[in-house]
Amino acid sequence: MVADRDASYVADADAWPEGLPRTLPFPRGRRPGHECLRAQATERPNAPAVTFYGRTLTWGELDAHVDGFAAALEGRGHGLGDVCALYLQNSPQFLVAYHGAHRAGLVATPVNPQSKTPALRRQLADSGAEVIVAHTDLLTTVREATAASGPDDVIAAEYRAFADPSSSSIPVHPVVTDEPSAPGDLETVADLSATGGTPSEDGPTLGDRALLQYTGGTTGLPKGCVHTHWNVLFKATTTAAVRRYDESDVLLGAMPTFHVAGKQRYCDAPPVAGCHVVLLARYAPEAVLAAVDTYGVTSTWLAVPAVEELLSHPELDAYDLTSLSANRGFTNCSSFGTMLTRDLSDDWEAATGSILQESGYGLTETHTTDTHTFGTDRVEPGFVGLPCYGVDVEIRDVETGEALPPGERGEIVVSTPATMVEYHGRPDETAAVLDPDGALHTGDVGLVTEEGYLYFLGRRKDAIKVSGHTVAPREVELVVEACPGVADAVVVGAPHERRGAVLEAHVVPADGTVTEAEILDYVAPLLAEFKRPRRVVFRESFPRTDVGKVDRAGYYETLPDGYE
Repeated sequence: MVADRDASYVADADAWPEGLPRTLPFPRGRRPGHECLRAQATERPNAPAVTFYGRTLTWGELDAHVDGFAAALEGRGHGLGDVCALYLQNSPQFLVAYHGAHRAGLVATPVNPQSKTPALRRQLADSGAEVIVAHTDLLTTVREATAASGPDDVIAAEYRAFADPSSSSIPVHPVVTDEPSAPGDLETVADLSATGGTPSEDGPTLGDRALLQYTGGTTGLPKGCVHTHWNVLFKATTTAAVRRYDESDVLLGAMPTFHVAGKQRYCDAPPVAGCHVVLLARYAPEAVLAAVDTYGVTSTWLAVPAVEELLSHPELDAYDLTSLSANRGFTNCSSFGTMLTRDLSDDWEAATGSILQESGYGLTETHTTDTHTFGTDRVEPGFVGLPCYGVDVEIRDVETGEALPPGERGEIVVSTPATMVEYHGRPDETAAVLDPDGALHTGDVGLVTEEGYLYFLGRRKDAIKVSGHTVAPREVELVVEACPGVADAVVVGAPHERRGAVLEAHVVPADGTVTEAEILDYVAPLLAEFKRPRRVVFRESFPRTDVGKVDRAGYYETLPDGYE
């Protein structure tokens, strides 16, 4: 299915909140994101666009740097359809290189800056990148990854070029203060973007490819999701609409921009809505608190473990966080393996004036933001809200593929105007998840209520077979995590001669006093017999990915053979 880019996208759910328009607005028109950025620069050249450790670029300045970088890429022989890898932390250089690559017609592929040589080599080879932009402390890895093959064109990034640490009122991350200088044989993003060059006027169209966004690799090697400029614009506009961003907003970007959700919020949506973005190279609790206080941040997005860390910070009371309730009554978070609770939301409201709510549901394959939670203060295990504009969510039987009625658990199947074109170079894997009509089989388990709300209950591919029954471990984890005294839980299948597997709850206690008996007694009346854990194993912590999710695959690698 090819989305109709001229269609109007109307929300018709009865439960649609009154505070949101029924029709998706496109305040900067239907044009690629870099053109929305140019419109901001034309109309509001002196308004702040991005702040990074003591230095602010206006929309006019940011657009000029994007122009210069795009012209430089063209001058280096790159053009429509070439791939530019971005091996960077959150920084103005990420924004300049991303929008500049697009303005020159290139496809951007963000790379996790914590990727080591094998992972970087794999993504460069898979994407066919012709040029890579890398921070100076990552250049050794770049050389190792490209020694045999890979892009010959390497552009360095010095974060301090767009920072002023001496005047920063927030703690500056060591990646900025301690960064090495660029080698003399490499040009930098700042040097190239400051040349004042003008790119050609024959830029990409909405139908051209804009992005190779790689999946997290939690169910096999990462796959490159191909997204067009329309896909990116549609979801940038969606996230601006359902978060109610506007020109008065100051966003704090502490989550990584190499990740699709962080990129969408802090790189794609601001040119649509005109927000001012304060970027942190990486999350640090003191920097988050200071940034909110100093810049009057009105919106941010955090992982639940980060929220817990902020609320328990010994100097919390020294910071004024009430700007987070100035423009809206909520702050978005994502559970990422640690469940959002009502108590945590209440504590956040006491500190900021805004409630804490789940951000929603989305996938790399759909450029995320498939559901939203605007207009509700519901805090329940697995609750991820209503489908966004143009999004249809259906629950289908895992075995038969038939649509299930409200309240029934099954596979979440999503149709959206922003679904990927394909997995790059993987036609068989694309066909396995993408129907001819554009419906995407997510591999996730969930249910939809009569009102149309979606509940996410875990990954189908993580399912555990117990006595012939299929159990989604996340469904059980949500119950275990609700037990008083439990901070985190991972449910696994321990081998069993007769049943195939029995469930074990691997638990990180919140206070060190909860017992196995207390946990098993708590969950017993809340779960069917075959879904009840038989044992509890206590752990000090679980490994996590760069965006805060529990690294289930990494944790399984630590378990004995035979565990599911």
